[in-house]
Amino acid sequence: MRKNLLFLLSVLLGGIVLTSCNANPTQSSQTSPYSLQEWIMVEEYDIFVHTLIEEQDVIDNKRLVFIEVAYANNRSAEALSCRRNQWYLYDDQGYSYEAESSPDLYENKDVQYLGGERLLSQNMELRGWLAFKVPANTVITRIQFMPDFLTTKTADIIIDGLE
Repeated sequence: MRKNLLFLLSVLLGGIVLTSCNANPTQSSQTSPYSLQEWIMVEEYDIFVHTLIEEQDVIDNKRLVFIEVAYANNRSAEALSCRRNQWYLYDDQGYSYEAESSPDLYENKDVQYLGGERLLSQNMELRGWLAFKVPANTVITRIQFMPDFLTTKTADIIIDGLE
């Protein structure tokens, strides 16, 4: 009985892995594209992207892109985990970039770092900045928010006219 259960579990998990790697996701696994400065609901999260700033300075063929984000816990009685690794930038070539954790990137920038992880109790809000290192000539086209690693729900915020 135990072997059968383990086999069934491995088959199910294998199916989940294959499904999550699908290059052409179905409409039900994605949300519609959104814009900057719009409250968006993704699962139990309410998120908002205030602005995106692209620095012109290039160091080692990289430049910094900053986004200012906000969370609100208006719907969950449980505390929500708010993390920098929930946010990704995508460029016009399909490459993605993760938020940087180095505190020195935020020094002398007049921005408040969001931090690695914060817990947001019910009826609380959180706001902060995230920095991304991208190649110098990269054109950012999209910001993506993903609530956790075990979901297919995302919010895609389209960036218009950035160069």
